[in-house]
Amino acid sequence: MRVLQLFSDWKWTGPAEPVLSLCETLGAEGVDVTIAYRKTPIDFPERTVEKEVKLRGLKFFEGFRLNRYFAPKDWFFDMRGIKAYVLKEHIDIVHTNLSHDHFTALSSLVFSKKSPLIIRTDHKRDGTPYSYFMGWAFGKTDGLVAYGKRIMASDMKTFNYPKERTCVIPPAIKAYEGPLKNLKNEFGIEAEEKVIGVIGRLKPDRGYDVILKGFRELRNRMNGVKLLVVGRSSQIEKSIMQPISELGLEHDVILAGYRIGDYFSIISTFDLFVMMRAGSDGSARALREVMAMGRAAIVSDSGMLPELVRDGFSGFVVKPDPQQLADRMEHILKNDEQRISFEENAKKIATEEWNYTAQARKLKEFYERLLALGKRPPQERGLRD
Repeated sequence: MRVLQLFSDWKWTGPAEPVLSLCETLGAEGVDVTIAYRKTPIDFPERTVEKEVKLRGLKFFEGFRLNRYFAPKDWFFDMRGIKAYVLKEHIDIVHTNLSHDHFTALSSLVFSKKSPLIIRTDHKRDGTPYSYFMGWAFGKTDGLVAYGKRIMASDMKTFNYPKERTCVIPPAIKAYEGPLKNLKNEFGIEAEEKVIGVIGRLKPDRGYDVILKGFRELRNRMNGVKLLVVGRSSQIEKSIMQPISELGLEHDVILAGYRIGDYFSIISTFDLFVMMRAGSDGSARALREVMAMGRAAIVSDSGMLPELVRDGFSGFVVKPDPQQLADRMEHILKNDEQRISFEENAKKIATEEWNYTAQARKLKEFYERLLALGKRPPQERGLRD
């Protein structure tokens, strides 16, 4: 079985790590998988898809441009190039991950007599919204993959997609096993103080208003609590700084910025983690990293967050309501036995269920099932009624 994975970005965004790690593990499971990505167009000091592909020793192809911005010459180049490549290399499956590589692969192969199967993984937080063009694309897609049941249910309803051609694979994470250091002194946090952690892009649509209001309510009830915020955004003034000032939290909220080298050491300082909304890719990587390190979490009932945190088992699921959030934060921080139980259960879930081997095996089985089914018949390919 020969698979071509397409990823039309060079930045180390949310979907990048799971795609690369999945390619890595599929190879170990006997699938001949090649990843094609957009080459890094500038001198960039941080992690990129290209750097990670080569660091991990993955099989790759750099002959496509995969430019998702307005660049008709690059688009037509790839439409010709993808078709030529899959025919030459006898590719059985083209697995797309982003809307640009999805459209490009379809445009290249839809009229080919020897077209491989085309699969799409939907990385979007709430599923893909309907449009005429997305309806056309999903109508001609032979298989659909998602990390969460809610995302898949949304896509099946939106695009009238056949269940037998879908696969929900568990999200996966590699638990950090490296050295850790105590960073409380660096942030001016006393040893006995409780730390509530937040990680993510600091954009207004991520629910930070709920978190900050809930934290203020908690601070009014408890002494010795700090909120440690990890992340960055050009919108930080609106999403974080202004609300902190309005709520009088200047001395209780600590902004750690964007961290790389000591990222997991920061997580180790958390007594509790809070997330109200995942990023646009929807897989809530930060949440899964925190849980893999054995930290309890409180999340909202948005997207696939309730699928990751089991209410009352590894944390709590709440409505995006400051009062309810404060109640649950107080309960965990004042009940060590409950918190320790949540921590143990979170780590167990991450270890036993969120591993790339299990994910790769399930996806390989899906590939085999789709190859047996073959291309979608024309009668299944209509647009939404």
